[in-house]
Amino acid sequence: MSYCRLLLTPRMTLLIVIGSLIYSVGLNQFIVPVGLYNGGFLGIAQLIRHFMESWFGISFGNTNIAGILYFILNIPLLAVSVKRFGKEFLAKTIYCVCWYSLFLTVVPIADHLLVDEHLTACVAGGVICGIGAGMTLLSGGSGGGEEILGLLLMQKHSNLSVGKVSAMLNIFIFGTCAVIFSISQAIYSVLFTGIVYYVLDKVHFQNIMLTMLIITKKQGLEKIIFEKVNRGVTKWNAYGAYRNEEREILMTVVSKSEFLQLRRLLLAADPEVFIIIEENVFVVGNFQKRVNQ
Repeated sequence: MSYCRLLLTPRMTLLIVIGSLIYSVGLNQFIVPVGLYNGGFLGIAQLIRHFMESWFGISFGNTNIAGILYFILNIPLLAVSVKRFGKEFLAKTIYCVCWYSLFLTVVPIADHLLVDEHLTACVAGGVICGIGAGMTLLSGGSGGGEEILGLLLMQKHSNLSVGKVSAMLNIFIFGTCAVIFSISQAIYSVLFTGIVYYVLDKVHFQNIMLTMLIITKKQGLEKIIFEKVNRGVTKWNAYGAYRNEEREILMTVVSKSEFLQLRRLLLAADPEVFIIIEENVFVVGNFQKRVNQ
């Protein structure tokens, strides 16, 4: 744990702890009481909990034992992720998973319905859980489970996101819910999970790709892009039409979090720089989506 503390800044720790707490409150207060199920690895943990209660007659009361089961299910994925993302990512993710598991276990399941309508519960719980999960990803780690799987696949397939990968994984889970419980229960669970991943992708800047078109009189600004975010740059010379003055035009594609770094540095290097951005671009080819470090 001391190694993990060295890696975590106060901001990262705050994002992980608050994000995990927000997610757990959304799930245990809005979703579990109305009998709905999460997607991904937590959904698998919820199904295991259901089988333990129905097959073996074990009662857990208002304690969501799925938090402990979720931690156990994450162990194999954590072992794989260290080879791809390194010890730093692994340490942060273990920290995230521990807080998720703790809060899912200690935050009690509401003993009465906060909202008595399934659609309202889906929207409220989905938005709250999506914000919480997105915050943990912004810390540079992951809440584990399908988030690790999504991040692994994003390295090879630029058109994928954490939300898309998770949605594909959920076919099995919600199919099981439809067979064991009811079609309506499965449909509401699908709606809840879809809202979670939609909000997650909006909160998690790493999935928002931008084209930056940088117009400047100063030479060498491409070095800032190389050194700070290690992205490729296309460069060409141009002339301003009004004064016929020479300009340099740089074009690159970055994530939104990388853009926020570059904007400040580029303005400091050239206060007269002109930057045009276009959000949510689709990139095909040699472009790498990354995990925040």
